[in-house]
Amino acid sequence: MTTKLLIADDEKNIRMGLQAMIEREFSGLYECVLVKDGREAWQHVKLFLPELVITDIRMPIMDGIMLMQHIRELEPEHRPLVIILSGYDEFQYAREAIRCGAREYLLKPIVREELFGALAVLNEELKQRNHLTYDSVVNVERDRLVGGMDNCAMVDRSGSMTRAIQYIHAHYSEDLNMAVVSNSVSLNYTYFSQAFKAYTGLSFVQYVKRLRIAEAKKLLECQGGKIYEIAANVGFDNAKHFNKVFRELEGMTPQQFRVQNQRGN
Repeated sequence: MTTKLLIADDEKNIRMGLQAMIEREFSGLYECVLVKDGREAWQHVKLFLPELVITDIRMPIMDGIMLMQHIRELEPEHRPLVIILSGYDEFQYAREAIRCGAREYLLKPIVREELFGALAVLNEELKQRNHLTYDSVVNVERDRLVGGMDNCAMVDRSGSMTRAIQYIHAHYSEDLNMAVVSNSVSLNYTYFSQAFKAYTGLSFVQYVKRLRIAEAKKLLECQGGKIYEIAANVGFDNAKHFNKVFRELEGMTPQQFRVQNQRGN
């Protein structure tokens, strides 16, 4: 089964080059559509319903940031995963792209290993999204939580967890808590807490911490931006807490990570 991939860039050579690279590396995996600007991309997102979008950040008529803002308005199950391309190694571009929901931020000229690595990660995420069934989650819940639910209800629970994950990824930079997320998928708070742990293997707090730190690492790899700005942009209310959580998960401070991983160093 092919994955629908939309490539948006105002430079024809880049569009064609990306398609050629991807189709050589992942033969038969993608069904590609190429467009030249953000407005055309948005029309294709609504009609073509791609699962992945690769878009330049700077395009005429509608840029990549505005395109992602439109994509965020879609229902979670219709939102494609987005890779942003940019010729600008600047913090404000990366920050805005990630705030709008970009999964990856790649600099031009594109390094094929980085592109292939990003696609491999997102392919795995799509695989998990598209092949979730109640077998892997609800069988655990059935014994522990719901007893005699019929299969239709269990499938609905599994779908609720998928939507919850998508909601978290769309809103991790905001003041997010479990009550907000459980309400967003219309589940009881206590049930949601137990089902989420069964589904992800992590508590809600652990999951959100890991997601925020993963997004912070992307920003730290770009030049510029103060640590407290990065903390705020991934949902931490203060830099001290951000530093503490970062050290817990990564074994080093954000500044140490930046020095070790920043491009050009």
